[in-house]
This record gives sequence, C-alpha cells and structure tokens, in this order.
Amino acid sequence: MKTVTNEETSVAVLASFSKSPQRSTRRMSLESGISRTSLWRILATHKWHPYKLQLLQHLNEDDPDQRTEFAKWAKQKLEQDPQFTQKILFSNEANFYVNGEVNKQNHRYWSDTNPHWIDLSKTVGTKKVMVWCGIWGTKIVGPFFINGNLKATGYLKLLHDDVFPSLCTEAGTFPEFFQQDGAPPHYGCQVRAFLDEQFPEKWIGRRGPVEWPPRSPDLTPLDFYLWGHLKAIVYGVKIRDVQHLKLRILEACAGISPAVLLSVCEEWEKRVALTIQHNGQHIEHIL
Repeated sequence: MKTVTNEETSVAVLASFSKSPQRSTRRMSLESGISRTSLWRILATHKWHPYKLQLLQHLNEDDPDQRTEFAKWAKQKLEQDPQFTQKILFSNEANFYVNGEVNKQNHRYWSDTNPHWIDLSKTVGTKKVMVWCGIWGTKIVGPFFINGNLKATGYLKLLHDDVFPSLCTEAGTFPEFFQQDGAPPHYGCQVRAFLDEQFPEKWIGRRGPVEWPPRSPDLTPLDFYLWGHLKAIVYGVKIRDVQHLKLRILEACAGISPAVLLSVCEEWEKRVALTIQHNGQHIEHIL
C-alpha cells in the first residue's frame, strides 16, 4: 500500500474525489493502492472535509410561512417566560427494527466547500417495534411500545391510559403545553377533543390551538436529538429479537441525564431563532 503524498498524487486524489465526491476513502484506497492515512492527509492539507448526509423533508410552497409563524410564536413565549421550553411536552413515535437500519454516519460528501447535500429517502426494515416517547424539560416520558399499526383510537388509548397518568408527580406539576406533529393518528377528531380537555388552548399540532408546521422534524427534539441518540446506543450491539430490542430501548432512555435534556431544550431555542432568521427554510444543514 502506497503512503506517498507528493504533488502528482495529491492532484490525482483530488481529481478523483471531485468526480465522485460520495466515494469512501476505504474504496478509494483499495482502487488506487494509496493508504487511507495518505488519503486523509492529502484531503486535510487541501482543506477538504467529509460533509455528512442530512435527512430533510421537502418543503411545500406554504411551509416556510407556517414554520416562521410557529417560530415567532415560540420566540414570543420565550420572551415572556425564559423557562417556557421546559414546560412543553414534546412527543413523537418512531420505528426501531430488529435488523437495525442504514448507518447514516457512513454517508459522506468529500469537498472543499459544504454542498449542503441532503437525502429524502426513508429506511425500511422487517421486524420492528413502534415506540412513543416524550421530552418534558429534563425528563424522558416513556418509552411506551405500540402494537401493530397506530391509528387514532389506539393513539387516544395510549394517551389516556399510559402517557398522561405517567405525568403525575408528587409535586403536582404537569406540562403546560403538549406538542405532537401532523401524523394521521394525531389528527383524529376524538384525539383533538381529548387534547382540548387536557390542554385547553395549549396544545400544538395539526389544527390545534397552536398549529404545528408540517414537515418540520428539525423543530422537534424527538427528531433532531432523541431518535438518533437512542438508535446509536440500541444498535451498538446485535439485536437478537423484539424483546431484546425493547430492553435496549428502555436502557438507553434511562441513561439520558437531565443535564443532556437541558442542553436539548437550549438547542430547540436556538433552532427557533434560526428558523426566523432564515425565513422558515430548513436549518438542519447549516447548524
């Protein structure tokens, strides 16, 4: 394996990555016979970087306006109460697969400037577990496991029987706001009526008192932090079966410290400000 990094080799390496910026250094090393150490040295010397793949949802025409409107509402609340973020129960569901999923850490785009390359694809799997989780200030609510496909009736039962009873504390505190996205199960009439009772004028969602902007995973802590963090831990070992998968999820949730969740709240506030600054466009790729 060659370890040379002379000018001729450097030009050839940069030309190769310019032509195929998604090529991995491992593959390039095998094809060229140049060691990976030399490849990294050449790229670093010329200030090339392995930009990460960003997963974003395509925005429709009206989405930026709705995202800006929501962010301005959140900013106003934060100006009135600096602790506002910790009074929201952010919630969402995600699928975890027994056979794991594509490791997005392996997706790189080599360039001397950030291409802001994104991917709109979805991962698929076989045996899976659907998980509901919430973030309320410095607490993880759940996880709760959902059997089969989630529908409005099942979602309502989950909220009524499991989620909200678990929020009761000895101090008598309760979230001031409840957030959910616009997924079909969240939009059922019975679900919205229930939330109107539990959080009158204080829940965030599709057709809620506070409208949740569609296609905005970069604005909910579950999507921009929790699911990725949990999956990185859960898939750190080979998953044997569904029960093992559930156990790993429970352990991963239990291991998240209040200090980390406080940082997540601060990150949400930063994202709110950036959404306003960038007129409602996605901000994940510029963070």
